[in-house]
Amino acid sequence: MEEGERESEHERRSGPSQTSDQQTTTETRRQKLETDEDDIETKLDISSDKFDPLLALYSPQVPLPYPNIKCFNNIAEYESFMKGGRGRAKPENVEKRLRKAQKGKADPERIERLKRLMVNNPVEEEGEGSGAKRPPRQRKAAKNVLTRMPLHTGSPLGELNRCVQEKIRVKVHIRTFKGLRGVCSGFVVAFDKFWNLAMVDVDETYREPLLGQALYHEKALTVTRLFEKLKVQETVALSAVEKKSELHSSSSHLTDQTRRTHPKHTQERSEHSEKDKTTLKATQKSETKPKVEYGRVHTRHVNQLFIRGENILLVNIQQD
Repeated sequence: MEEGERESEHERRSGPSQTSDQQTTTETRRQKLETDEDDIETKLDISSDKFDPLLALYSPQVPLPYPNIKCFNNIAEYESFMKGGRGRAKPENVEKRLRKAQKGKADPERIERLKRLMVNNPVEEEGEGSGAKRPPRQRKAAKNVLTRMPLHTGSPLGELNRCVQEKIRVKVHIRTFKGLRGVCSGFVVAFDKFWNLAMVDVDETYREPLLGQALYHEKALTVTRLFEKLKVQETVALSAVEKKSELHSSSSHLTDQTRRTHPKHTQERSEHSEKDKTTLKATQKSETKPKVEYGRVHTRHVNQLFIRGENILLVNIQQD
């Protein structure tokens, strides 16, 4: 019994001390929470020195200094809004809109400025009183290809202008998308900065465009090959003409011989002449159907010719 009484008395004495400890712990916790909240607020405050941008990004609520401010997508929208627009259009469009709105209204500042100009211009007053005519306006010099050609002195185009002025014959090498096409020799009349040429009295040597697989397997054309091919074609044409003339003369000679012979041998020689005629016809047929040759070289004379600058490879003075 005595031991139970002692325990109860001990519990009564220790009870108030425990409650006081609990109160102190709760108070310290509250103080810590308050300090933490204050620290978070200072870290989330944009104007404070302890502002933490990473914490502001991840926090659900950030106190803004101006919560009802208008947001813009870019600087152009902000400029248009500051100039009186709605913050959507470009500032140039806003200025146009303002000009349209002020079109019908009278501008007093402009009227005053015009009045000052009228008053401070004594020449006009004297002209009105005396009836003298105003001097005619000076016309601006015309700007075209012909006026701009002399401005290229000291450059390759200046050399081309010298050829135009002195009427020097020029060779122009023309190209296709793959390589050389031909050569034009003539007199340049006009040109521009893009090397577009207007020519007169032009002799052109060019090759026909290649077709099919020959386009890929043909060697690149050069100026020497072009003119060599032209010479070969001319020699072949001359030999063909000579062969034709020889065949024609042989056939006429055979007919003359058959007329002069004795009547006994007329039948035999007539058979021979018929055979000769058949051979001549066969040769003529074979000559009338020549092989189709692609990429033949031709020459022609053109009185006036315009060449685009993108098709020009080289321009040089023709040396006799």
